[in-house]
Amino acid sequence: MPVSANRVWRQLPDEIRVGASRVFWAESKGTEKQVLFATLAKAKNLREVFVRKSPIERLANWTAATLSLPDQIVDDLLKLYLLHEHRAVIVSFLNSLEIPHSAGMIEQDFDLATLTKERVQESARSLLTSADRAGAELYLKYLVLQGGPWAGIEEVMPTGE
Repeated sequence: MPVSANRVWRQLPDEIRVGASRVFWAESKGTEKQVLFATLAKAKNLREVFVRKSPIERLANWTAATLSLPDQIVDDLLKLYLLHEHRAVIVSFLNSLEIPHSAGMIEQDFDLATLTKERVQESARSLLTSADRAGAELYLKYLVLQGGPWAGIEEVMPTGE
């Protein structure tokens, strides 16, 4: 079964969804927040103005408990969480592929098309042996969601997930 953003989100333990939600509400920009305000209001059957005035902790808990969110929001939740909690995993992976980056964010002028499937898969296998196995698996699932040169990672991910 292909990986979807919401499937990855639903499979995460509650504490990770809450942690990712806290980071999102603390660090994301206005546009992403606007979409999530509307999504939460609809999901919780609340007026959007009430959701907007809610404290961050309540917003984080509501976000974590909402198991069907727009894919772009899930993408943002995962990206911010990974950069906040598992940046060392990201840096290690990018370094192993010799991808230029700034603290885990790939430089925009890097051409991902230069990466071979075999090289990406070998780096993914190596990352899965790291001390932060949970962070490595989540990061690799996130990359699979991005498609492109990362799609082949799905073939080396542990089965039964």
